[in-house]
Amino acid sequence: MITWRFKSFVSTAYFALATLTTPQALANTVSVLTPRTDGGYEEIVDALRQEIAKSPGWKFHIDITPTSITAPIQKLPEDTAIVITVGLQATQYAITNSDQRIPILSVLLPRVSFEALTVDKPSTRKISAIFIDQPPSRQLELLRTVLPAARVIGIVVGPSNGRDVEALRALASNRGLTVIAEQAARDTELYPVLQSVLRASDVLLALPDPYIINVSTAQNLLLTSFRFRVPVIGHSAAYVRAGALAAVYSTPRQIGVEASQLIRQFIRNGTLPQPKYPRLFTVSINQQMADSLGYTISDDKSITQRLQQIEGTE
Repeated sequence: MITWRFKSFVSTAYFALATLTTPQALANTVSVLTPRTDGGYEEIVDALRQEIAKSPGWKFHIDITPTSITAPIQKLPEDTAIVITVGLQATQYAITNSDQRIPILSVLLPRVSFEALTVDKPSTRKISAIFIDQPPSRQLELLRTVLPAARVIGIVVGPSNGRDVEALRALASNRGLTVIAEQAARDTELYPVLQSVLRASDVLLALPDPYIINVSTAQNLLLTSFRFRVPVIGHSAAYVRAGALAAVYSTPRQIGVEASQLIRQFIRNGTLPQPKYPRLFTVSINQQMADSLGYTISDDKSITQRLQQIEGTE
């Protein structure tokens, strides 16, 4: 009996030691998948690299994502503890090809795209994200701060963001605002729908949609809105430069810093938060457009600080 128990003890101890020495147990590498390492991508990668360098015993690895998810699988280092994916393409590739046991933190992709990629994934797969788009409440507070007299918000929704209308309408109603929404199924329908919305609105909130409100339709949207003398609240610095009155967005550097904070948390306790909107953000104001439309608006920094006070993140 004693001999059997001793053998059982040795067997159990050996198994435990073997488990502790597997690559997963000894994982101490943060692997990054990104389509490029220039521009905004470089800012994110640099922020992550600097953060990992502060953590003794941890290593940093970077790979360029293949142009197709069907490309041969890139083998990550065996001691990879977590994969950070930058953008939609990298996220799709990692979800499809990486070891199911390795957590993924995705950054720089829209919420609707992330949800479409993960809707059928098992709950045991640890996938989190920092979305590139802003929370609707933040967009509404920017609108109220910049245009306090505006009461009717116009939006044109497409196939990917139509389901968000009721939630936005409820948030707006709580702030004394009304939302007028019309739907366009494709970009060729944008112009007539936009005209209808603009006739009844004090301001147009340009919610990003890959099918309707995108790079190829931005100029048409902004010129049409200007002809109707309706200011546009955009979703990027580029939109403001092109003619939107204002926008709130998160820069690649801010996304990188926030992702670094989550990696620091992961290194401490092995956990990631639920997918979320970014906490750090920037406001841009087009003062030339404000003058053209007859509005007096505070500077970017003052409005950013005002929104931070509202959210308690200053």
